[in-house]
Amino acid sequence: MAFRLINADCVQAMQALPDCSVDAIVTDPPYGLGFMGKAWDALPPGLLWARQCLRVLKPGAHLIAFGGTRTIHRLTCAVEDAGFDVRDMLTWQYYSGFPKSMNVSIAIDKAAGAAREDTGIITSVTGRRRSPGSEKFGNGRGIPENVSTITAPATDDAKRWAGWGTAVKPAYEPAVLARKPLIGTVAHNVLTWGTGALNIDACRYAYGDPAWPGPSDPSAPGGKIRPVRGAFGSEHDPPLPLVPPPPPHTIGRFPANVYACPKPSRAEREQGCGHLAPMTAAEVTDRRPDSDGLKSPRAGAGRTAAHVRNTHPTVKPIGVMLWLCKLITPIGGTVLDPFTGSGTTGIAALRAGFDFIGIEREPDYVTIARARIVGDNPLFNIEAP
Repeated sequence: MAFRLINADCVQAMQALPDCSVDAIVTDPPYGLGFMGKAWDALPPGLLWARQCLRVLKPGAHLIAFGGTRTIHRLTCAVEDAGFDVRDMLTWQYYSGFPKSMNVSIAIDKAAGAAREDTGIITSVTGRRRSPGSEKFGNGRGIPENVSTITAPATDDAKRWAGWGTAVKPAYEPAVLARKPLIGTVAHNVLTWGTGALNIDACRYAYGDPAWPGPSDPSAPGGKIRPVRGAFGSEHDPPLPLVPPPPPHTIGRFPANVYACPKPSRAEREQGCGHLAPMTAAEVTDRRPDSDGLKSPRAGAGRTAAHVRNTHPTVKPIGVMLWLCKLITPIGGTVLDPFTGSGTTGIAALRAGFDFIGIEREPDYVTIARARIVGDNPLFNIEAP
């Protein structure tokens, strides 16, 4: 196994890679949402990028690229227009997204200059600080720093629009799964190039694995005996005897196009970065200390920490990228990430036993990526040429 990090624009850097030299691309490119006002998030990658991805991949090799729920269509069109076959849409589910919805009733009262009465009912708590002594708040996690409470509508118009907002809670991020066209049949392609198929058994969900968010499987070890339903599948069926589940098997549930896991913890984000210079939350998010903007979830990751060393605002969980790398990369293959960011795909690829090439335009993120990759496996303290 070896890894290489390239500090350059990804399109220019990929032009230097040989044709048909990469086995898989797993990447988390900019979503084009203007996140935190960052210039690199102005647009999702386009046709020039997708064409270079197609060129460097081996025939039948797969690409997985994340996108925003509002902009994934533009990324997917670029991938398809470049010549890829779009195979599926994958989703990472995390459920912990913070609603970024405007309260329409509050906006109406604010526009009217009407003061609302505080009901005292707590609706959310963002950020906590430890109490100076043994005194704790609630479950012992600390005293709340920013408590939001429900206010009562003041005007008739605000009452009429109470309960209305402008957005739903984010709980997943999509990724396009695409494949470079095969040469001949799947069988011929995998035997000739080693690419063209998905490693199903390597990515099965173990029974009880929360990565599968669906119902439990009664055929799994410990599955419950259940009644067999008739034609209507409901209580209208005549009573039927209970039947035991079929004998359990151990290979796990067939992988689906969904993977559920929490966002990465602070410890996961910071691993390997202990020697890097710390930054305050205000410095990371470009907000004034103690400002309302710093408390807003729109400020991104790091806003609640005293100091951070991994300053990248959109870090994916290692578990998600590991699952994706294993899904599309042949044994002994090379994974390319044209938007390496803080190096999560590199960590995942090397953990799975693959070689890794990472391209990142921002020098600070290259430094963080190298620190995290080496910190995850000190054997990689010397990069391959």
